[in-house]
Amino acid sequence: MSGPAEPVHDDVRFVAREGGWAGLLGAAGAAARYLNSILLARVLGSAGYGLFALASTVVNILAMPANMGLPVSSVHFVAASAARRDWAGLRWIVATSLRIVAVSSVAWAAVVVAAAPWGSRAIFDKEGLALPLIGLALSLPLLGLNAVAGGCLQGLKEIRAKVIVEKIAHPAIFSALLLALFAVPRGAGRTLPWVLAAFFVAAAAVAALSGRWLSRRMAAVPPAEGPEPHRGRELFAFATPVMLLNLLNQFVLWSDVLVMGVYRSAAEIGVYHVATRLGTAVNMPTEALNTSLAPSYAGMHGRGDRSGLERAFHTSTRWIFSLSALIALVVVLAGRPLLRLFGAEFEAGHLPLALIALGQLASGSMGTNGMLLTMTGYPHINLANAAIVAAISLGLNALLVPAYGATGAAAAAAASLALINAVRCAEIWVMFRIVPWDRTILKPLAAFLLAAGLGAAVFFTLGGVPAAMLALAVFAGAWWLLGLELEDRELLSRALARLRSPRSR
Repeated sequence: MSGPAEPVHDDVRFVAREGGWAGLLGAAGAAARYLNSILLARVLGSAGYGLFALASTVVNILAMPANMGLPVSSVHFVAASAARRDWAGLRWIVATSLRIVAVSSVAWAAVVVAAAPWGSRAIFDKEGLALPLIGLALSLPLLGLNAVAGGCLQGLKEIRAKVIVEKIAHPAIFSALLLALFAVPRGAGRTLPWVLAAFFVAAAAVAALSGRWLSRRMAAVPPAEGPEPHRGRELFAFATPVMLLNLLNQFVLWSDVLVMGVYRSAAEIGVYHVATRLGTAVNMPTEALNTSLAPSYAGMHGRGDRSGLERAFHTSTRWIFSLSALIALVVVLAGRPLLRLFGAEFEAGHLPLALIALGQLASGSMGTNGMLLTMTGYPHINLANAAIVAAISLGLNALLVPAYGATGAAAAAAASLALINAVRCAEIWVMFRIVPWDRTILKPLAAFLLAAGLGAAVFFTLGGVPAAMLALAVFAGAWWLLGLELEDRELLSRALARLRSPRSR
């Protein structure tokens, strides 16, 4: 009986260890992203920041077809090739993905540069939008190569390297360059062209870093034997629905900002974008565990280990909900003082921030369902889901944003997130007879409800910071008293053992 259970245990331990590292590194990357958002807001003001944020949203959405689904596809194919010891196939996937993305992203960057003046006038009617569109588009090839290199590193289970090159390096370097602008007198260097130049330099530095890291890792891969494979049809059959899925997911995620760009002022867009950035911090645990779960889901599905899939899904959902609940308590209750860091005018985004954070918490409570569908070979189902929800999201935003502005956009975003995750959960049940939860989710859920209730009472009497501190203490204490699960205790004991060991010092 112990034999079959061991791989499941190993997979869960791998997810916990690498997911923990991804979470810590992702938190560092998030801190760098929030720092550069604060710096951008201080350098450009709410209107200038709004133009930068709108241009960034457009370019991020257009990066999906430029990358052609290859960053995610490379995880699947590299992990599968490594598991089969198909070194020729592995090397072919890495080289082919990099070449295709290099050509595609240069072509898309040229399209964006050419269309930017027209789009800024005809679609968004925003004076000054063309410059950030062009400036950010020039970084598309560098960001595309970095994304594919990160996907290949993830497929090779180099989770920490993946997180560093994708989540930390660019925002950290960009923040350092933005800080340097504060040494320049106002008006001389604190302008949008200098900000765009700093963004490009950071993208170039990160592309060089990820390329170097991948080259060193590939040097350790055994030499290819036999003829070079020709798997282009298989690669594009998988990558095309992934690309369309990523495009639609980005559209669902940022359709609120796009519709705000059409109907609202640049200053209001800036306030809303800051609220969105803070609210999506609740999603960090999902992103961290997605990174480590992707190769594990693919491996368990490949060997027909349904019980392993179920255990990993249950355990990761409990961890995601618990950590997301902690972040949501802080973001919602202490939202006003957090927003004031960006400038006094950004405090108006507190209600949109709370709505987005709660929508992200609802999403996290349903686990890594999208990644499970993709890594078990169903990206086309994810694609159909995203197409339907993208239409609903666009309709909700078109209905709510003109009348309610940022609050309407946040409500539409939260509803769309909850809907797409509920649909995925239903499909996973139909196909695998697996749900994201078991009874162990009830303990952190009870702790969260108690903490949220007491925190809300203090919020309306003593203010946000005391409320957030109390809520965190109540949540942690209640969950501890209710009792941690076996995997939770093992994870904590291993973390404490590492802290106590001489090597960790």
